[in-house]
This record gives sequence, C-alpha cells and structure tokens, in this order.
Amino acid sequence: MTGLLPRLHAVTDDRVVARGDLVERTAALAAAAGARLAVHVRTRALGGAALLDLARRVGAVLEPHGSWLVVNDRVEIARAARARAVQLGRGSLAVRDVRRIAPDLAAGRSVHDAAEAAAAAAEGADYLVAGPVLATASHPALPGAGPGLVRSVAGAAGGLPVIAIGGMTPETAAAVREAGAWGVAAVRALWDAPDPGAAARAFVASLPDGAGVAVTVNGEPRTVPEGTTLRGLLAQLALDPRAVVVEHNRRIVRRDALERAALAAGDAVELVHFVGGG
Repeated sequence: MTGLLPRLHAVTDDRVVARGDLVERTAALAAAAGARLAVHVRTRALGGAALLDLARRVGAVLEPHGSWLVVNDRVEIARAARARAVQLGRGSLAVRDVRRIAPDLAAGRSVHDAAEAAAAAAEGADYLVAGPVLATASHPALPGAGPGLVRSVAGAAGGLPVIAIGGMTPETAAAVREAGAWGVAAVRALWDAPDPGAAARAFVASLPDGAGVAVTVNGEPRTVPEGTTLRGLLAQLALDPRAVVVEHNRRIVRRDALERAALAAGDAVELVHFVGGG
C-alpha cells in the first residue's frame, strides 16, 4: 500500500450520490481533513460511464489535499479514475485478481467477523473495514456488534489496519480506537452534517495522528501530518504544482507522481519556482 492509510473514511451510498452535491461536500471534507481523509465512492445506481465521471470529479477535488479516492467494488473504474484503493465486498474480485488488473491499487476488504478478517489477511488485503459496530440506518437489519467486533477483527487481522464502520461519530471513535481500530468510516455523520468541514474536523480531533512527520523543505524544518504526499505538501503551502519543480531526497519528481509520493521522517524536499520571462 503506497502511503499511510487515512484514519477518516467518508463512505457514500445511493442516497448521498443522488442528492447531487457530492463533489461540493467532498471539497469541504478534504479541505478540513487533508491527508487524513479517504472518500469511498460507493453506489449501485450508476452505470460505468457515469460512475467513472463521478469518481474523476471527486478525485479532482481530493487530489490537491492529499486525500484518498477509493472506489467500491469496481476495479476498472478505480484504475481509470486513478484511485488510491478499491474496496472489496463479499461478491467482489479476489485480491490476487485485483493485483493482476491494477497492481498499484491498495485493496481493502469489508469484513463482519474474525473469520472473515483472517481470510482477508491470508489473501493479501491491505486493510479491513469492519462492521457494523453500532446500529445504523444504512443497514437497519443488522444489529451492531459493539467495539468487541473491532477487537476480534484486529486480533485476527495479522497487523492489518482496521477501519470501524457503523454508527460512527466523533464521540464513538475513542471506543473503537481503544479496541484496536486504526480509524473510522461514516456515512450520515459526514454527508448529512450541516457543516461537512466542521464534522470532518471533529472526527480528525478524535483520531489523533501523533506528533506528525518531521521533514525539511528548502532547508527549513517542517512538521506535516502522517500520510502527507508531495501534492498535499504543495496544497498546504498554497503552491500550484504547475509552477514548481519538486525534488524529493535529491530526485526530481514528475508532476503526475506527486500524489503517490508520501513523505517520511527525515525526508528533504526542495521546491524550485518557475520564473516567467519574455
């Protein structure tokens, strides 16, 4: 998996997609959460062409902030939209087939118990989404299993990051983190919030990343959040990627690779601005 998995996952459904404000709300979430955010484009209501168009538009507003685009189930759409990951369910392709089709994609697997978690780890998944933890309107027929589900999944996951889903709010995030979750996923708590940016900030505050990553930018020390990419760094500095040359640890990075290059402790970045002339 390229880069650090975000801790906050905003998952869409058919209702959210049908409202027509997904891209605008995504922009607000990404501006607030940056590299800590992944947006899952999940819907059964759109055909291939329409889904690809939506995924590309969502990805375009995520990219400047270093946030992840994740596409659920549709590996070909994820690849064409240049997503960071594909989320696989019970009826999805096997991880090994995803690797053949799109080797650069991270592969998440949705699981509901420890046995499914162990199987997902054995097949090579990069991370797990476990739920439902609490009762949720998205799946009214499924009772919430409580934080114990997260604990059992994390114990069977072989060290894979676990994202808890189902009734997640900033107030419930602490309990699942204590149970072993890397982060949380939410639908209504983010997409239905009166102020999506404020909702994202509340979630991020409940999911601390620690002290951050110490890097050097043009010779000056700087601390960035874990998971920050070079594209995310440029966004933090309000720099247009088209107007700078980026050198990462003494290697020039192509513009189309900035979103895939995650910063690590001790990295050195040099930014050289273009100078116009006549």
